[in-house]
Amino acid sequence: MSLGCLLSAAVFFTALTAQSASQPARVRKPKIAVVIDDFGLTSRKNVPDRYWMEIPWPVSFAVMPESPRTKEAARETLKHGHELLIHFPFDPFLDLSLRPDHVYPGDVKQVEWLFKKAMKEIPGAKGLNNHRSLKATQNRPLMAWFMKFLKPTGLYFVDSRVSAKSVAYDEARQEGLRTARLSYFLDTAGVHSRDFCRQKLRQAAAIARRKGSVLVIGHHYFWSTYKCLLEEVPELQKEGYDFVFASRVAKAFAPARSRVPAEGVEPTRR
Repeated sequence: MSLGCLLSAAVFFTALTAQSASQPARVRKPKIAVVIDDFGLTSRKNVPDRYWMEIPWPVSFAVMPESPRTKEAARETLKHGHELLIHFPFDPFLDLSLRPDHVYPGDVKQVEWLFKKAMKEIPGAKGLNNHRSLKATQNRPLMAWFMKFLKPTGLYFVDSRVSAKSVAYDEARQEGLRTARLSYFLDTAGVHSRDFCRQKLRQAAAIARRKGSVLVIGHHYFWSTYKCLLEEVPELQKEGYDFVFASRVAKAFAPARSRVPAEGVEPTRR
C-alpha cells in the first residue's frame, strides 16, 4: 500500500473515532414499573384518588370490577395519561371449585362472567393483574385455561404473586402472553410505613440494575406509600432509573411445549 493510501486511511480512522466520541452510545436505563392496586375502593381515610392521578411520572393503576368507584377510577386514569389495568379477583370473590386435575365448568362460567363485566366497566385497559386469588393462582388447570382465554384480548398479564407457589406467570409464559411478575410489595396490610416502602423500592432498584427491569406493587389506601413514592422516585430518577408503565416490562414469550419452571424472586406476602 502506498504512503498516500496509508495517510488517507489514518485520516478516515481519526475522523470516525472523533465522531464516535462526540456521539456516545445511548445507555439503556434500568426500568422500574410501579403498579398501584385496588382502585375502585376508597374511604375517607385513604389517599384521595385525585392525588394519585396527579403523579407526574408513569404509573399503572389497577382498577377492581364490581366496586363503587370502578368506572370513575378507570375514566380518571386514562384522562390523566396513566396506564390502566383490570385488577381481577378470582377467589375468594368468586366461589370456585378449583379441582386439582381439571377445570370445573362452573369455574369457567363464573370467571367468564366477571371478566366480561370487567371489560365493560374498565374500557381501555392494557393489562390485567390478579387481586388476592391465593388459591386460584396456585391452581394450574384454571391458570392454563385462563391464559388461553385471555390471549385473544391482547391484554398483558401481571402475576401479583400473592403466593410463592403461584403458577400464573409460568402458565402465561407457556401460552405466549406478554407477562411480568411482582418482585416486591411496597406495603402490606400489616406493614405500611415509609421506611418499609423505601426499603423495598431500593431492593427493587438493585434488581433493575442487574436485570434491566423490575415491577413493584403498592396500594392506593396508604399515605405512607404515596409519600414514599413522592420522595424516592425523583431521587431514583436522578440516579439513572427510568420509571415506566407495566407494559414496558412485560415480556413476550413464544408458546412453550415443555414446562420449565420460571426463575424469580421470592415475593413479600401481603
